Amino acid sequence: MKSYTLKIILTLLIFGFSACEKPLEEEIFSELEPSTLFSSEEGVNVVLNSAYAYAHRSGLVGSWSPFYLGGMPAGEIWGAGGSIENLWVSLIDFTWDANHAQILTMWTVYYNAIRDANIVLDNLENEALSEEFRALKEAEVHFIRGWCYAELYNLFGPVPLYTSSTDAPLQPNGSEGEIRTFIEQELMAAVNSPSLAVLPQAFGMASKGAAMGILTKHYMNTRQWQKAADLAQDIIELNEFGLVSSSYADVFSISNEGNQELLWALPKHGASGAASMAVNALMFPPNYPLPYPNNSVFAARTYLYDEFVNSFEVTDERRNMIDTAYVTTAGELVQGLGNDQSFPFKFEFDPNSVGASAGNDIPVVRYADILLSRAEALNEVSGPSQEAIDLMNQVRDRAGVAPLTLAGFSQESLRDAILEERAKEFFFEGKRREDLLRHDRFISNAVARGKNAQPHHVLYPIPQVELDANELLEQNSPNY
Repeated sequence: MKSYTLKIILTLLIFGFSACEKPLEEEIFSELEPSTLFSSEEGVNVVLNSAYAYAHRSGLVGSWSPFYLGGMPAGEIWGAGGSIENLWVSLIDFTWDANHAQILTMWTVYYNAIRDANIVLDNLENEALSEEFRALKEAEVHFIRGWCYAELYNLFGPVPLYTSSTDAPLQPNGSEGEIRTFIEQELMAAVNSPSLAVLPQAFGMASKGAAMGILTKHYMNTRQWQKAADLAQDIIELNEFGLVSSSYADVFSISNEGNQELLWALPKHGASGAASMAVNALMFPPNYPLPYPNNSVFAARTYLYDEFVNSFEVTDERRNMIDTAYVTTAGELVQGLGNDQSFPFKFEFDPNSVGASAGNDIPVVRYADILLSRAEALNEVSGPSQEAIDLMNQVRDRAGVAPLTLAGFSQESLRDAILEERAKEFFFEGKRREDLLRHDRFISNAVARGKNAQPHHVLYPIPQVELDANELLEQNSPNY
């Protein structure tokens, strides 16, 4: 077995599958010897489960960082208080640098997942493993690598490309073409694999539907409009996914986890620190009335701006998931709306949390996103169409707002309407940065808000510790 593999086997055996929900939990095979680890299906699954755990953004910081990296520089949210405030101020004011802790966390979790996935792929030729098992695990590896590289590319642009555990540990940045091609190939390998079903075998695992959803978003974020429109249509025609019709809130409800709207979601479990999430602990102040005695919050608070809250129509159900005022534990009324201090309350408090560690799953690709992505892509390809309006109206109808009509829209005004719809549908889901980047509005919008945003801010910097360890790496901009 590869010496690189041997160095991390004991860590994998301990870490196991701690970042998955109960349906995915398996026995931790700590009795396996590293020398025989890959001679059994159980041993292979130990390492693959570790890859999944990292791909699910393990750790509390991994669970919350995308919300803030995607929302604060985009002007969607702001925050104050606690030891995390300095990190947040730099995201809000465009003063972050290559030592930002949340940026490093995202680099680390995705590359750890890629490392473990590569180890699995390099050890599937053991004849003790069935062909069916090898085919399934290979498809899962392609999915995990495609997902993680798509996320890395979205944050950092061209990054080092590791495709085997035997690759030299120090690699230079890949080219734009290499990274984009690899992401597409990996996700298409998962989509085309006969071993993967449209729906996952267990919640949080690879599936055709998840791969198609992630690839659609990759096409969107790289402005491959026709490919995005076509793949979104393929997803629609599967007839396996749909909007949660009961209510918008039910999309995020703990009791409704794994619902039909979720093409790809990250499973979380409050009883496991590595596999939990703590977004609400960074949302509400210490004097907020917590519904369960086992809940707890930090000193930090996360807020929405009044302008956004007031932009919702009166009948818009999505606004109900914004807390505009609260009564403190001392009985005092605190008015958030009017002070830019409304809370984005999308994730309910978990009755089974362990302090700040909660089990709310994190939605990544929803069916509503597929509908609006196709509408957006169609408009970019050929301008306004009745189909694009109809796709938008499916989302608006579920929200309880009046339907749009095609008359009067130009390509530019429909683009504006779609971006506004996305802002309301996906607020505090970490998507606003990429939405604005697609249409070259990320920097200009920040400048209009008075921020010193510069062209290099469209990418986050490669973490300084990685640059220090790898002389072949080049920073995204000399301004970092």
